[in-house]
Parts: sequence; structure tokens; C-alpha cells
Amino acid sequence: MKEWTQFQQVQNEGGRASCQNHMKEFVMNRLAQFLTWSDEMRESYYQDLSEAEAVGWNLLTEKYARMMRYTAPEQYAALCNRLPVISEPKERLVDRIAAIQVRWQEEFTRRYPKVSRGSRPTSASSDGDYVTSFETYLRSELFTYSERTLRAYLTHAEAMARQGVNMTILNLEFMAKLYGFSSLQEMEDKSR
Repeated sequence: MKEWTQFQQVQNEGGRASCQNHMKEFVMNRLAQFLTWSDEMRESYYQDLSEAEAVGWNLLTEKYARMMRYTAPEQYAALCNRLPVISEPKERLVDRIAAIQVRWQEEFTRRYPKVSRGSRPTSASSDGDYVTSFETYLRSELFTYSERTLRAYLTHAEAMARQGVNMTILNLEFMAKLYGFSSLQEMEDKSR
């Protein structure tokens, strides 16, 4: 619930975003993601949220602000000096995680074209005015995580990749089930 609370405090330029009114969907989306994570990742991220809360920092506001670097550069220029500086180690960790996750997203798009039709564009090269790619959204979120959480994330992602498990597809498999489908394949088959 710490994430939902922080999400409710995000201030958008045009007012409250409609997704901020849909707690059930938010919880389902985040639950599906967290089910793909290791216990170490979940515990570390919970600590990130708690530490941010203790100092009055909102990780979700930071995530959306970081996205603006690519989708609304003028607005980003006005607020970027208020964001934490990203260390070189954090930058390297995010690069490595994003490379794995982008490959997984590309595989998901190939295997489930109907379901993926509603997804964000995969590559950051598709970013533009108010269009945020999967890659940029991912990187923006990852930059809010501590180096501790990112190290746990990278270890887990690399282990999953070695086992041939695609965390993006696994995440969406959980989502499909939360939405009442027996599998992601059934969701694909019933999509128009």
C-alpha cells in the first residue's frame, strides 16, 4: 500500500490522471509484477519505499518526472535539478537490467501480437511528446530503486534468463489470470 499512497500524491501537470482513480487495476498490475520478483527484491524495494517515505520523498513522483526527460524535455529541464543524481554504478545496473527486459518485451510482442497491441512501444527511440516507451518507463522506474535493489534485480533477471524464463511474459501470465483468463495464451486467443 506504500506504493498506492505515493501514487495518490503524484501531481500531474494537467491534474489528476485517470489511472490514479483505479486502485484495483493498480494493485493487480503491481501484484503481477511483484510475483515475478525474488523475496530479496521485494524486501529491498519495500525498504526503498520506507526510506523514501521517512524523508518525505515520493519514488513514484520521481519515476514520472524522469520520464519527462524524453517526453516533455522543457518541463523536465525545469525540475531535473530537484531529482537525485544518478550514480555511475546505478546507471550501469539500470543499463544491464534494461537490456534484458527490452529483449523480453520484444519476445512478448512477437509471441502475443494481439495482447501486445495495447502496449507501449518497446524502444526508447519511439519516445516523443507524451509517448513513453516500455524502455523509458522501465528505466525511469529503475532509477528510483536503490543500488541494493538493483543488484538484487539484476541477479534475479540474469538467473531467470539463464533458465529461459521471460519475466515480462511471466508478469503478463499473472495479469491474465488476475483478469480471469486461464492463461496468457487464452487472453491472446480471445483478443480482437
